[in-house]
Amino acid sequence: MTTIAPTTTSSTTTTSTTTTTTTLPPTPTTIPAAPARDAPAPEADASPPTASRGAAVVAAGGADLYRDREAAEPYVRAHEGLLFPIVGRDGEWLELLDHCNDPGWVRFDQVAFSPWNTTTDRPGAGFDFSDAVIVVDPGHGGPNIGAVGPTGLIEKEVNLDIARRTRDLLNAPHTVDWETGEILDGSAIPPAGQVWLTRPEGPEGADIETGLTFRTTIADSLNAHALVSIHNNAAPDGPYDGPGSEVYHQVTSTESKRLSGLIVEEMRRGFSLFEADWVGDDDAGAKIRVGENGVDIYGILRLSDIPAVIAEGAYISNPSEEALLATPEFRQAYADAVYRSLVRFLTTDDGGSGFVDVDPFTAGGLSSGAPVQTCTVAAQPDE
Repeated sequence: MTTIAPTTTSSTTTTSTTTTTTTLPPTPTTIPAAPARDAPAPEADASPPTASRGAAVVAAGGADLYRDREAAEPYVRAHEGLLFPIVGRDGEWLELLDHCNDPGWVRFDQVAFSPWNTTTDRPGAGFDFSDAVIVVDPGHGGPNIGAVGPTGLIEKEVNLDIARRTRDLLNAPHTVDWETGEILDGSAIPPAGQVWLTRPEGPEGADIETGLTFRTTIADSLNAHALVSIHNNAAPDGPYDGPGSEVYHQVTSTESKRLSGLIVEEMRRGFSLFEADWVGDDDAGAKIRVGENGVDIYGILRLSDIPAVIAEGAYISNPSEEALLATPEFRQAYADAVYRSLVRFLTTDDGGSGFVDVDPFTAGGLSSGAPVQTCTVAAQPDE
């Protein structure tokens, strides 16, 4: 049972310039100190797939990736456990997009292939959660570390921990007390049908660079029902009356907007049980970020064909919120909020709240985890 309880215990964090007090809920024994480890690399498929789109996990021992099927040598032997979107097939060869947003090919017998989702039911009342296909994106990775807190907490590591906790919730049955938000042991909500992380454990710690097109192509190739990109924020406008969580949605997608409002609701519910010196932007909430041309600035939103959102849960740049993000209690509360939001998004017609109107962004393009010039696909180590 994951319990959300009134705040009763406190700790003090001191930096060279600031002393802040952070109050935590009691620690239920069932809040894990860390999320579950990723599954080990699978065995390779024994026969070619019939589908032409989906996702492939590199089998134990690695997989040779080629720029084209006629190439004499692979450009990398990809690390076991890595995930790639499959965008086409030619006989025994699967066409993929690699972590650096570059095309490639791999033989079927070096990966475990999962075909794209063929269910036709869409999110809303009556949807069977056991059919859900969900992609959770731990923001940043590799040399793109994201924001860094005052004491050195690194965003990419926090994002991965929260994404894995969200995966663990989605992969198990639960009952939710919707009055309190408590997530309980039970079977009212079955496990989701498929849950994928864009940064799975290949190299230790899943510390890999993955491009924005790669991340969205995973969700599109699986025909996922939702893509949630997990982030934490920096550079607020100033103090805020409560959690200053922000969730960005696609400008043209009503479903993305609905999901963003549900996440804002659940974050405010869950995070308000913690005491902190909260900060935020003046327009915190569920919103868009578009250029003067009206197009989504963030690539995760602009490039995705399925409902996608970017969640900015807390301000890692704020000493008080950094202290919270360092704890398993708050990380679990973040994951709990995303889990409840996805259950509501997929199985109800709830509309969400916290929507704010914003003006077009004019300070230039922004990115969230775009690949750097040195991007490479993680290679299988020599035995």
